[in-house]
Amino acid sequence: MGDWTSPQYILSQVFVSLGYILFAITYFVTRRQNLLWTNIGGNIAMVAGFSLLGGWVAVAMCSIGIFRDLTSSMVNALRKRTRRMKKTRLDWFLLAFWISMFTIATVFTHEGFLTMFAYFSTVIFTISIWQKNVFVYRVLGISASAPWLVYNAVLESVMGVVIESILLVFMIVGVITHLKNVKARKKRQPKNQAWHTAQKRKAKTYLRRNGNNGRKQARPRAFAVAKLKRAKC
Repeated sequence: MGDWTSPQYILSQVFVSLGYILFAITYFVTRRQNLLWTNIGGNIAMVAGFSLLGGWVAVAMCSIGIFRDLTSSMVNALRKRTRRMKKTRLDWFLLAFWISMFTIATVFTHEGFLTMFAYFSTVIFTISIWQKNVFVYRVLGISASAPWLVYNAVLESVMGVVIESILLVFMIVGVITHLKNVKARKKRQPKNQAWHTAQKRKAKTYLRRNGNNGRKQARPRAFAVAKLKRAKC
Protein backbone atom coordinates (compact mmCIF):
# COMPACT_ATOMS: atom_id res chain seq x y z
CA MET A 1 0.00 0.00 0.00
CA GLY A 2 1.13 3.55 -0.59
CA ASP A 3 2.91 4.75 -3.74
CA TRP A 4 1.23 3.23 -6.82
CA THR A 5 4.15 4.25 -9.02
CA SER A 6 6.87 2.51 -7.00
CA PRO A 7 8.65 -0.49 -8.61
CA GLN A 8 7.56 -2.66 -5.69
CA TYR A 9 3.86 -1.90 -6.20
CA ILE A 10 4.06 -2.32 -10.00
CA LEU A 11 5.84 -5.67 -9.57
CA SER A 12 3.19 -6.78 -7.08
CA GLN A 13 0.46 -6.04 -9.63
CA VAL A 14 2.33 -8.05 -12.26
CA PHE A 15 2.42 -11.08 -9.96
CA VAL A 16 -1.20 -10.67 -8.88
CA SER A 17 -2.31 -10.41 -12.53
CA LEU A 18 -0.26 -13.49 -13.41
CA GLY A 19 -1.86 -15.41 -10.55
CA TYR A 20 -5.38 -14.53 -11.68
CA ILE A 21 -4.54 -15.42 -15.30
CA LEU A 22 -3.30 -18.86 -14.21
CA PHE A 23 -6.43 -19.38 -12.09
CA ALA A 24 -8.58 -18.44 -15.10
CA ILE A 25 -6.70 -20.94 -17.28
CA THR A 26 -7.65 -23.76 -14.89
CA TYR A 27 -11.26 -23.47 -16.14
CA PHE A 28 -10.06 -24.58 -19.60
CA VAL A 29 -7.60 -27.30 -18.52
CA THR A 30 -8.97 -30.86 -18.82
CA ARG A 31 -6.07 -33.02 -17.59
CA ARG A 32 -5.98 -33.21 -13.79
CA GLN A 33 -2.17 -33.11 -13.64
CA ASN A 34 -2.02 -29.91 -15.71
CA LEU A 35 -4.84 -28.46 -13.62
CA LEU A 36 -2.88 -29.14 -10.44
CA TRP A 37 0.34 -27.46 -11.61
CA THR A 38 -1.50 -24.50 -13.12
CA ASN A 39 -3.32 -23.94 -9.83
CA ILE A 40 -0.08 -24.26 -7.86
CA GLY A 41 1.58 -21.77 -10.22
CA GLY A 42 -1.27 -19.33 -9.60
CA ASN A 43 -0.84 -19.68 -5.84
CA ILE A 44 2.92 -19.11 -6.08
CA ALA A 45 2.35 -15.94 -8.12
CA MET A 46 -0.19 -14.76 -5.55
CA VAL A 47 2.27 -15.40 -2.72
CA ALA A 48 4.85 -13.22 -4.47
CA GLY A 49 2.35 -10.47 -5.27
CA PHE A 50 0.76 -10.23 -1.84
CA SER A 51 4.16 -10.42 -0.14
CA LEU A 52 5.12 -7.21 -1.93
CA LEU A 53 1.80 -5.66 -0.85
CA GLY A 54 2.20 -6.74 2.78
CA GLY A 55 -0.91 -8.94 2.62
CA TRP A 56 0.33 -11.65 4.95
CA VAL A 57 -3.06 -13.34 5.43
CA ALA A 58 -3.26 -13.95 1.67
CA VAL A 59 0.36 -15.15 1.65
CA ALA A 60 -0.47 -17.71 4.35
CA MET A 61 -3.70 -18.80 2.62
CA CYS A 62 -2.05 -19.31 -0.77
CA SER A 63 0.96 -21.10 0.75
CA ILE A 64 -1.22 -23.58 2.64
CA GLY A 65 -3.43 -23.86 -0.45
CA ILE A 66 -0.49 -25.28 -2.40
CA PHE A 67 -0.11 -28.16 0.08
CA ARG A 68 -3.90 -28.63 0.16
CA ASP A 69 -4.01 -29.06 -3.63
CA LEU A 70 -1.03 -31.45 -3.63
CA THR A 71 -2.59 -33.57 -0.89
CA SER A 72 -5.97 -33.64 -2.64
CA SER A 73 -4.37 -34.72 -5.89
CA MET A 74 -2.40 -37.55 -4.26
CA VAL A 75 -5.42 -38.85 -2.33
CA ASN A 76 -7.54 -38.78 -5.47
CA ALA A 77 -4.87 -40.57 -7.52
CA LEU A 78 -4.57 -43.41 -4.96
CA ARG A 79 -8.33 -43.89 -4.81
CA LYS A 80 -10.26 -46.23 -7.10
CA ARG A 81 -12.18 -44.49 -9.86
CA THR A 82 -15.52 -45.82 -8.59
CA ARG A 83 -14.92 -44.25 -5.17
CA ARG A 84 -13.70 -40.81 -6.25
CA MET A 85 -17.19 -39.29 -6.13
CA LYS A 86 -17.90 -40.65 -2.64
CA LYS A 87 -17.03 -38.84 0.58
CA THR A 88 -15.05 -40.90 3.08
CA ARG A 89 -13.85 -40.31 6.61
CA LEU A 90 -10.52 -39.22 5.14
CA ASP A 91 -12.30 -36.48 3.15
CA TRP A 92 -14.00 -35.18 6.29
CA PHE A 93 -10.72 -35.31 8.19
CA LEU A 94 -8.82 -33.40 5.48
CA LEU A 95 -11.56 -30.76 5.25
CA ALA A 96 -11.39 -30.18 9.01
CA PHE A 97 -7.58 -30.27 8.98
CA TRP A 98 -7.15 -27.65 6.23
CA ILE A 99 -9.78 -25.32 7.70
CA SER A 100 -7.95 -25.61 11.05
CA MET A 101 -4.63 -24.79 9.37
CA PHE A 102 -6.14 -21.74 7.63
CA THR A 103 -7.67 -20.58 10.91
CA ILE A 104 -4.42 -20.91 12.88
CA ALA A 105 -2.46 -19.08 10.16
CA THR A 106 -5.01 -16.26 10.12
CA VAL A 107 -4.81 -15.81 13.89
CA PHE A 108 -1.08 -15.07 13.60
CA THR A 109 -1.16 -12.95 10.41
CA HIS A 110 -4.34 -10.86 10.37
CA GLU A 111 -4.19 -7.12 10.97
CA GLY A 112 -7.84 -6.37 11.61
CA PHE A 113 -11.23 -7.71 10.55
CA LEU A 114 -11.04 -6.62 6.90
CA THR A 115 -7.77 -8.48 6.35
CA MET A 116 -9.58 -11.68 7.39
CA PHE A 117 -11.64 -11.63 4.19
CA ALA A 118 -8.89 -13.63 2.47
CA TYR A 119 -9.45 -16.29 5.14
CA PHE A 120 -13.23 -16.30 4.60
CA SER A 121 -12.75 -16.70 0.86
CA THR A 122 -10.22 -19.52 1.20
CA VAL A 123 -12.43 -21.51 3.58
CA ILE A 124 -15.44 -21.15 1.26
CA PHE A 125 -13.35 -22.22 -1.73
CA THR A 126 -11.99 -25.24 0.19
CA ILE A 127 -15.56 -26.34 0.98
CA SER A 128 -16.60 -25.80 -2.65
CA ILE A 129 -13.90 -28.12 -4.05
CA TRP A 130 -14.56 -30.67 -1.30
CA GLN A 131 -18.22 -31.27 -2.20
CA LYS A 132 -19.29 -32.89 -5.51
CA ASN A 133 -22.33 -30.89 -6.70
CA VAL A 134 -21.41 -28.73 -9.73
CA PHE A 135 -24.15 -26.13 -9.13
CA VAL A 136 -23.19 -25.75 -5.46
CA TYR A 137 -19.56 -25.40 -6.57
CA ARG A 138 -20.53 -22.49 -8.86
CA VAL A 139 -22.60 -20.74 -6.18
CA LEU A 140 -19.83 -21.12 -3.60
CA GLY A 141 -17.40 -19.81 -6.22
CA ILE A 142 -19.32 -16.53 -6.22
CA SER A 143 -19.30 -16.49 -2.41
CA ALA A 144 -15.54 -17.06 -2.43
CA SER A 145 -14.87 -14.36 -5.02
CA ALA A 146 -16.62 -11.52 -3.18
CA PRO A 147 -14.35 -11.60 -0.07
CA TRP A 148 -11.24 -11.61 -2.31
CA LEU A 149 -12.61 -8.46 -3.96
CA VAL A 150 -12.89 -6.79 -0.56
CA TYR A 151 -9.40 -7.95 0.44
CA ASN A 152 -7.84 -6.58 -2.76
CA ALA A 153 -9.60 -3.26 -2.14
CA VAL A 154 -8.21 -3.12 1.42
CA LEU A 155 -4.68 -3.66 0.08
CA GLU A 156 -5.29 -1.16 -2.75
CA SER A 157 -4.44 -3.81 -5.31
CA VAL A 158 -5.89 -2.21 -8.45
CA MET A 159 -5.35 -5.19 -10.75
CA GLY A 160 -6.74 -7.52 -8.11
CA VAL A 161 -9.93 -5.46 -7.81
CA VAL A 162 -10.37 -5.14 -11.59
CA ILE A 163 -9.74 -8.81 -12.46
CA GLU A 164 -11.70 -10.14 -9.48
CA SER A 165 -14.66 -7.93 -10.44
CA ILE A 166 -14.60 -9.26 -14.01
CA LEU A 167 -14.42 -12.86 -12.77
CA LEU A 168 -17.27 -12.24 -10.33
CA VAL A 169 -19.51 -10.90 -13.12
CA PHE A 170 -18.70 -13.90 -15.33
CA MET A 171 -19.46 -16.32 -12.48
CA ILE A 172 -22.82 -14.67 -11.77
CA VAL A 173 -23.72 -14.78 -15.48
CA GLY A 174 -22.64 -18.44 -15.56
CA VAL A 175 -24.94 -19.38 -12.65
CA ILE A 176 -27.89 -17.50 -14.20
CA THR A 177 -27.26 -19.21 -17.56
CA HIS A 178 -27.08 -22.59 -15.85
CA LEU A 179 -30.44 -22.02 -14.13
CA LYS A 180 -32.06 -20.91 -17.40
CA ASN A 181 -30.72 -23.98 -19.22
CA VAL A 182 -32.07 -26.30 -16.51
CA LYS A 183 -35.47 -24.62 -16.68
CA ALA A 184 -35.55 -24.83 -20.49
CA ARG A 185 -34.50 -28.49 -20.38
CA LYS A 186 -37.38 -29.32 -18.05
CA LYS A 187 -39.87 -27.60 -20.37
CA ARG A 188 -38.61 -29.63 -23.33
CA GLN A 189 -39.10 -32.93 -21.52
CA PRO A 190 -42.16 -35.03 -22.56
CA LYS A 191 -45.03 -35.24 -20.07
CA ASN A 192 -44.18 -38.80 -19.11
CA GLN A 193 -40.41 -38.25 -19.00
CA ALA A 194 -40.38 -37.64 -15.26
CA TRP A 195 -42.37 -40.86 -14.72
CA HIS A 196 -40.02 -42.90 -16.92
CA THR A 197 -37.01 -41.42 -15.14
CA ALA A 198 -38.48 -42.46 -11.80
CA GLN A 199 -39.01 -46.02 -13.08
CA LYS A 200 -35.42 -46.27 -14.27
CA ARG A 201 -34.24 -44.99 -10.91
CA LYS A 202 -36.30 -47.67 -9.16
CA ALA A 203 -34.80 -50.33 -11.42
CA LYS A 204 -31.26 -49.14 -10.64
CA THR A 205 -32.03 -49.17 -6.92
CA TYR A 206 -33.37 -52.72 -7.20
CA LEU A 207 -30.24 -53.84 -9.03
CA ARG A 208 -27.98 -52.21 -6.50
CA ARG A 209 -29.73 -53.94 -3.61
CA ASN A 210 -30.06 -57.37 -5.22
CA GLY A 211 -26.86 -57.48 -7.27
CA ASN A 212 -26.60 -59.42 -10.51
CA ASN A 213 -29.34 -61.83 -9.40
CA GLY A 214 -31.93 -59.12 -9.77
CA ARG A 215 -30.75 -57.95 -13.19
CA LYS A 216 -33.08 -60.26 -15.14
CA GLN A 217 -36.07 -59.18 -13.08
CA ALA A 218 -35.56 -55.45 -12.64
CA ARG A 219 -35.14 -54.32 -16.24
CA PRO A 220 -38.04 -56.27 -17.80
CA ARG A 221 -40.27 -55.13 -14.96
CA ALA A 222 -39.35 -51.47 -15.40
CA PHE A 223 -39.80 -51.51 -19.19
CA ALA A 224 -43.00 -53.58 -18.97
CA VAL A 225 -44.56 -51.04 -16.63
CA ALA A 226 -43.40 -48.20 -18.90
CA LYS A 227 -44.94 -49.92 -21.92
CA LEU A 228 -48.23 -50.36 -20.07
CA LYS A 229 -48.22 -46.69 -19.09
CA ARG A 230 -47.66 -45.59 -22.70
CA ALA A 231 -50.52 -47.80 -23.82
CA LYS A 232 -52.90 -46.08 -21.39
CA CYS A 233 -51.89 -42.56 -22.51
